[in-house]
This record gives sequence, structure tokens and C-alpha cells, in this order.
Amino acid sequence: MSDNTPLWHVPDSTALRWRRWGDEVVVYNAASGQTHYLNMFAATVLQYFEAQSASLETLIADTDIGAAEDAARPVGVQLRELVKELDSVGLIAPVAP
Repeated sequence: MSDNTPLWHVPDSTALRWRRWGDEVVVYNAASGQTHYLNMFAATVLQYFEAQSASLETLIADTDIGAAEDAARPVGVQLRELVKELDSVGLIAPVAP
């Protein structure tokens, strides 16, 4: 991993509450008061970053994330977009150096 590869995590201040009904997942962010509907791909990624800090490369290596929703686009592209979106809504953040 290069020095400029960011590590991502769910900040300790972000208390997530999860609910799952079959393939539907809803997560409530107690810190922001926002509720988010997630597909299973996004839920898997968010749960991974809730358990540990990691880079995208580590996420891909550690999980069976290869079965992304949109098979027409490479998983790496989907993950980069998802991480950007999860960051923008405050569910994950880069680890402070």
C-alpha cells in the first residue's frame, strides 16, 4: 500500500443502528439523525468499514465483494463510487493520519 492510499472507517462518533428485512437494509446514523436505505452491496461495504479501518484494496482482498450489482462495470469502479457516496453522506470517513 502506498503512503497516499486512504484508509476508511466508520467514525466512533457515528453510532449506526441496523435493520434488515430479507435483501433490504436500513441503517440509522444516530450522529446525523439520517436514515439510509442500502442495497446488499453497500451494506456489506459499510459493515466492513464499521468493523475495521481499511483501504479499498484491502476490502477487495478480504471480502467476496466480486458479485456487485452492476456486472457491466468493474467492481473497483463501483467500490470507488460507493466509498465516495458513503463519505459524502457521513457514514464513513478517511482515517486521520
